[in-house]
Parts: sequence; structure tokens; C-alpha cells
Amino acid sequence: MLAEYRQFVLPRQRGLHAEIIIIPTGELKVNIKEKNNSLKAEFDELYFHSAGKETELVCRDQLGTESVRWHLHLANDDARELAMLIESAEEEFEALMRDL
Repeated sequence: MLAEYRQFVLPRQRGLHAEIIIIPTGELKVNIKEKNNSLKAEFDELYFHSAGKETELVCRDQLGTESVRWHLHLANDDARELAMLIESAEEEFEALMRDL
């Protein structure tokens, strides 16, 4: 069970890169390199909203409120890759837990 690392260019903010770590235990870490800004979320706090050529990744509080903790705009292809990596990490973790 290994973490996956990806780096994506943020389309709305020229020159900014998001380093994303997908941790199979259910956590996502994001570092905006140029701003030295770190963000974290549990998988179940994340939502993807597509609009045109971009997809917004939104982190909402788990407490059932609609309050947004943070959000990023990603290219659609990058968002699809990230969603697949999250799904794969969830499946890997579930398989590991079943085997225990």
C-alpha cells in the first residue's frame, strides 16, 4: 500500500502547480508549491464539479454542512486521473482490510 504522487498545473492560476499525494488510508494532501500552501482532506470530504474545460475539486466539512474548506480548479483530464487514483486507493485499502 503506497501513496501516489502527482503534480498538476492549475489552469486558472498561471504558473501554479499542485503537488498531490493520495494516501490509501483515505487522505489527500495538496501542496501549492509556489505559495507554500498545504491543504488536507479525507476522501469522503471531496467532491468533483465539472464545468466546461475545468473541474473544481471541493473539500467540504464532514459535519453535514455545506461549508467549503478549500477548492482547486483542475483541467478535466487531471481531475479524471485524480478521481481514478482515489477510487483505486479506496479499493486497495478495502482489499487490505478484508485480508486482515
